[in-house]
Amino acid sequence: MRRIAPNASKDMQSEDKVLLKFLLLCSASFITVSYLTFRTALPKLPNIFLYNLIIVVSLHELGYQRSLFFLGASVFLTILIAITSHFSYVWNVPIFFITFLIADNEIKKHSYHSHIVKTRIEEIRENINVLEDEHNKHKKEAASLEKKAERYNSLKDVVSRLNSTLSLEDVIKKIMENAFNIIGKSDSGLLFLVDTEKQELSLALFRNKSNPDRIKTKKGDVLDDWVFKQRQCLLVEDIKKDFRFSEERFVGYERLFRSVISCPLMEGSKVIGILRLEAQKPYTYTSEDLRLLDIICDIGAVSLENSTLYKQTLDLAIKDGLTGLYLRRYFLDRLKEEVSHCLRNKAVCSFLMIDVDNFKNYNDEYGHTAGDMVLKSISRVLLNFTGGGIACRYGGEEFSILLPDVSRKDAVKIAENIRKAVKKEDIELRRIKTHVTLSIGVAGFPEDAGFQDELILKADERLYKAKRAGKDKVIAE
Repeated sequence: MRRIAPNASKDMQSEDKVLLKFLLLCSASFITVSYLTFRTALPKLPNIFLYNLIIVVSLHELGYQRSLFFLGASVFLTILIAITSHFSYVWNVPIFFITFLIADNEIKKHSYHSHIVKTRIEEIRENINVLEDEHNKHKKEAASLEKKAERYNSLKDVVSRLNSTLSLEDVIKKIMENAFNIIGKSDSGLLFLVDTEKQELSLALFRNKSNPDRIKTKKGDVLDDWVFKQRQCLLVEDIKKDFRFSEERFVGYERLFRSVISCPLMEGSKVIGILRLEAQKPYTYTSEDLRLLDIICDIGAVSLENSTLYKQTLDLAIKDGLTGLYLRRYFLDRLKEEVSHCLRNKAVCSFLMIDVDNFKNYNDEYGHTAGDMVLKSISRVLLNFTGGGIACRYGGEEFSILLPDVSRKDAVKIAENIRKAVKKEDIELRRIKTHVTLSIGVAGFPEDAGFQDELILKADERLYKAKRAGKDKVIAE
C-alpha cells in the first residue's frame, strides 16, 4: 500500500474543510436569495441565477468571511428598507452587494497604495540611514587620512631639524622631541645609547610629563633587552596581557605604563640606540604609530651617526691618539679660559705638572712599545682622578691636569692619590710585572700666580724640585 505523508494528509483535510464551508455558504445564500425572490413578482430563475452568480464571484474575489459579511449586510439592509417602506425591494440585495464590492475594492486600492507609499518611505529612510553611515564613515576616513598626511608631512621637518646640528646632545633631544610631537599620546619616553665597548644600554635622555626627574632604569629593562637582542620594533598594547613579558617583572616600577612602542636605532646591522615611548592607558598605540616611530628612528640614527663621527673628528683634533688625553694646544686654551673665569669671579683653580720617573730606562730596556704601554696605564689612572678637571698629555712622558674650583691644598691631596695609585699599578712588560713612579708639581691660582704662564712656570719648577728631591714626590711649595 502507498503511504500518505502526515503533512500531505493535513493539507487534504484543510482543503476539504474549506470546500465544505464554501458549499454551506453557497447553499445558505441560495436559500436566502430564493426566499426573497419568490416573495416578489419578479421572474424567478433569472434572478436566482443572477444573485447566486454575484455571490460566487464575490466569494472568489473577497474570500469566505468578507463575502459572508457583505451578503449579510445587504440582506439586512434590503429587509430593513422593505419593512419600513412596505415594499419588496429584493433588487436592493445585488445593488447593496455591488456597492459594497466597489467600496471594498477602492478601499483595497487605497490601502495598497498607502502600503506601497509607506514601504517606499521606509526604503528611502533606510537608504538615507545607510548613506549617512557611509558619509560618516568616509568622513572619519578622510579625517584619518588627513591626520596621517599631516603626520607624514611633519617628517620632512624632522630631517631638517636633525641636520641643523652636529652636537650629540642636541640630536638626542631633537629625536625625543620629534617623537613626542609627531606620535603624540605618550606620557613618558626613554632614549638609550649602546656602549659599544661593554655592549650594554645606557640611558641618554628621559622625558616624563608627570615626574621628569624620577628614573631608575639606567640600563633598560626586559622590553629594551628584547628590542636590543631581536633588533626589531616592539608594540605592546597592554603589558598586563602580553604573553611575551611577565607582569611580575614590572611590579614596583616608578612609572606606571600599560602601552609601549619601542624601536631600535640602527647603523647598518648594528644597534646604536633604542627609542621607547610609554602611555599609562592600554591600547594607546597602533601599528601606524609604530611605523612612524620606526621612520623617526631611521632618520635619527643617521643624525646620531653623523654627530658621533663629528665628535670623533673633534676628539682626534684635540685628543692624543695614544692616551686619549687632551692635546697641549687645546689644554692651554682651556687653561686660559679658566684663568679668565677665576679673575672675573674671584674663584680658584689648581694646576698639576706630572712627569714619569726614569721613563727613558723603560724605553731603553723594553722598547718604545713598552713605553707606550706605560703611558696608557698612567693615563687611565689620571682619568679616574680627574673628575671635573681636564687631563692633558703635555709632551713626551709629561702630563698636566687642570682642576677648576679646587684650592692648592685640595689639589695636593689629589696629586698624592694619583702618585700612590700609579705606584700600585701593575704594568706587565714582556711578561715581567713592574711599577712606575711619578713626580708632581702643584701650583694654585691666584695663590701662586696672577696669570696663565706664571701658573705653568710655578708648577714646572716644583716638578723639577720633586725630581731633585729623589723623585716619587709631590711638591707644592
